[in-house]
Amino acid sequence: MSSATPHSTTPEILDASATAVNSSTPPLHKIRSRHVHIDDGNNLRERQWSTPGSGRPTRPPMVRSPSGYSAKSGYSRAQSSGTRTPIDPYSPRASISTFHLQHLLESLEMDQYDTFGIEELRDGFFDATFYRSTTHQDSDDDDEEEEDGEAMFGVNLGKLFRKKLRAQLEDTKFFFTATFGTRDGILLAKSFLGYFIAYILCLIPKTRTVLGDYSYWVTIAALFNHAGRTAGAQIDGTVGCIVGGALGLAVGTLALEVASSTAVSRAAYGGVLAAFVVPILAIIGWIRCSFLRLYQALITAGLALIFLCLVGTESIDQTGKWRRSMVQEFAIPWLIGLGISLVVNLCLYPETGGRAVATALHNAIDSALKALELPRPYSLEVHSNMSKQIVKLSDAVRDMRNEITFTSLRPADVDQLRILLQSVIRHIMAIKPGTSLFIHEHQHQTPTVGSNSASSHDIVIQIDPNNSLDDISIASSYENPLEIVRNTMAGPSRALIDAMAKTLHCCDNALMRIAGLSDLFDRDESSDVQSQQAELRSAMQRFDEADVSLMEHPDLPSSYSSHPDLVELFLFINPLRQSAAAVDSLATKVLQISQDPKSKSKRLFLPSYPLSKALYRANPQVLHDRGGASAGYYFRIKDEISNLMEKIHARPYEPDALASNGLKNGVKTVGIGGSEDGRTLRYRIWKVLHRLQQFETRFAVKVILVCGALSVPAWLNQSRGWWAEKDSWWAVVAAWIMMHPRVGGNAQDLVTRTIATLLGAVWGGLAAAAARAAGSASPYVLAVFAAIFMIPAVFRFMLSAHPRSGLMACLSFTVVSLSGRNHSGGHSPVEIAWSRGVALSTGVVAAVIVNWVVWPFVARHELRKSLSYMLLNLGIAYRGVIYLPRFRLCSHKR
Repeated sequence: MSSATPHSTTPEILDASATAVNSSTPPLHKIRSRHVHIDDGNNLRERQWSTPGSGRPTRPPMVRSPSGYSAKSGYSRAQSSGTRTPIDPYSPRASISTFHLQHLLESLEMDQYDTFGIEELRDGFFDATFYRSTTHQDSDDDDEEEEDGEAMFGVNLGKLFRKKLRAQLEDTKFFFTATFGTRDGILLAKSFLGYFIAYILCLIPKTRTVLGDYSYWVTIAALFNHAGRTAGAQIDGTVGCIVGGALGLAVGTLALEVASSTAVSRAAYGGVLAAFVVPILAIIGWIRCSFLRLYQALITAGLALIFLCLVGTESIDQTGKWRRSMVQEFAIPWLIGLGISLVVNLCLYPETGGRAVATALHNAIDSALKALELPRPYSLEVHSNMSKQIVKLSDAVRDMRNEITFTSLRPADVDQLRILLQSVIRHIMAIKPGTSLFIHEHQHQTPTVGSNSASSHDIVIQIDPNNSLDDISIASSYENPLEIVRNTMAGPSRALIDAMAKTLHCCDNALMRIAGLSDLFDRDESSDVQSQQAELRSAMQRFDEADVSLMEHPDLPSSYSSHPDLVELFLFINPLRQSAAAVDSLATKVLQISQDPKSKSKRLFLPSYPLSKALYRANPQVLHDRGGASAGYYFRIKDEISNLMEKIHARPYEPDALASNGLKNGVKTVGIGGSEDGRTLRYRIWKVLHRLQQFETRFAVKVILVCGALSVPAWLNQSRGWWAEKDSWWAVVAAWIMMHPRVGGNAQDLVTRTIATLLGAVWGGLAAAAARAAGSASPYVLAVFAAIFMIPAVFRFMLSAHPRSGLMACLSFTVVSLSGRNHSGGHSPVEIAWSRGVALSTGVVAAVIVNWVVWPFVARHELRKSLSYMLLNLGIAYRGVIYLPRFRLCSHKR
């Protein structure tokens, strides 16, 4: 890749050539431009290279870069060859690569950077430059250090309290803003209404008789499959919960039948039930963390299995048979709760699946419109917003294809819109926003050359301060091509930018009208895509004509190596034209959709996402309620990429000549023993065992460890009495819900979830005590307490960044308050509150601690592994890009 072969030039010849060049070239005193700043008395590149007697070059001296930073150069590839690649200061590669970097770093203190002994010797190829980030501490960090110095035992209670107080105030503000200022308030109202209806049913004596002694399952079902999601996701969750509940009840019934079938099994029914529950929970846990689509079904299956095998088993000791009415006491309330949520979801402001993808399209177009406000300084916020909208649009389209939708936008059309719109955004991201092409639009006076008022875009080259004629000649030869490009392309470029922005705006209005989202478009604005597309194509034609006339201009230089600002202008003009072509393609598709008669009405679309991929995706609200919203899908994609890159890495290169002769398909890979590679029994066994070492098996082991240990008192004669009396089986339920395969435990999770659980239990105890004080366990008092507590609790569960603590708060309040209602003639509210609260807290603490200690998921470790995989994949791709052209070039030479 260098301009000189490594072994063809000796250091003596290189020093002699450098001396000859220096003797014939006038010294460079000062070059002042937008990108290059060279101090007086320093050459652009110092090439002092000596060869000691050993033949190994010594460490070169300090190198002075174009921006004036100091870099400690170390040994590199030049040590093996004895020479370095000569770098031309006017190389076009350096002007494009290095000059961009110097412009970004020209305002920084370059003495704070270190190259770690690595030096760029490739003349600007591949932009391989190594810098260390600056160390910066603001006044807030200093204040925190001072406070830490006064802390006791390493913990500053005052700072911790203020931090927690600020967080709670921000959460409260977010609660009111989201509830009353956004559409999230509608989702919250639907979720709470479904739960509150189910809660009221538990308070009515007649319906409570139908629901049974464990009537609170109706509220748990309405909460777990709440109504605050799309209609397609609600239907999918309802079906999944019904199937999962039936599966759990079937397995639990089989276990109880076997445990009570003979006298021997009845004598040791605890061991029989453990033999059923432990492996079944392990299998369900393995599938639960492997396939996100089955999450709700498998959670329900685990709840049904735990309920049957841990509750009411004392009847086997008394009568020799288990109570078959337990199946109804779970199934009937569960079905009613799911039905309530489904009815509320479909009847109250139903979301049929088109709003999410339409909003994603609107936000993506809006990000492109903001980026088209040219010229402007480079904004990391604008760039990051466009990248984020690309990802969100892809997720919205996948979610739309993964569920039942009732919308006027076809999933196939939306998928094509996603591809075209992402192409538009990527082309716009390639445009350099800080261009000098439109400098004459806001500049009415030309600043004096060399004066203090000169802008950063002016270039002043002083070869010899005593020769002003040479200065004027060089400056004019540099500025003349810039003015030619500006005068030729500024007008057509401005017209093209305006036409692109108007076309995107019309496309946005047209799509929002088709989707029926009146709050995302202005009815007074035009949505005539056809006329605006014609204007865009006219602007593109004028732009192309100006571009052709520019390329044929006789005063343009034949080489652009000494004109970095001219290269900058072309780097702005070419991506601009490509962006216009992408916008034209998008407008064509939008026009086709708007002219389709079927787009005038809504239609029902079934899921069209491939099943092999659909099993690893779930509705966004389900992922949020589960916790760790993007971890599962991220790791699945990472594994697929790793497997693909591993195959590419292990595949030998086969020339095209072999493939054309038919030899490529005729060659088979043969393994040991003459069998085809990958088909031996030993390899298959190894593959299965290797697969069982992944995180799914580890999660299944942790599930067995936690749920099995907490279930032991239910199967022992010594503890069976107080276990049933205190409803301690809720500890197993809490652990089953709180266990997560991809989110490790930490102190914050432990404290937050425990406090939320205890808070719900305390409030439920207060509600039960107040209801008894009002007389006959007043249902009105319980309803008021439920409304006061459950609105913020449901909000924390379904809309905040801490859903699992919100779920435990809802669960503990429901269990304690309704248990106090059902046992109004027995235990006191205080006893019910502390017994159920302790049981639920025990399950939460056990789940968090096991996740924390046993095979913990540490985010920083996963980050390091991911970065390592990324660098490996980049190396493989780099090898493929470099190796193949060289191989083909050598083949042509032969």
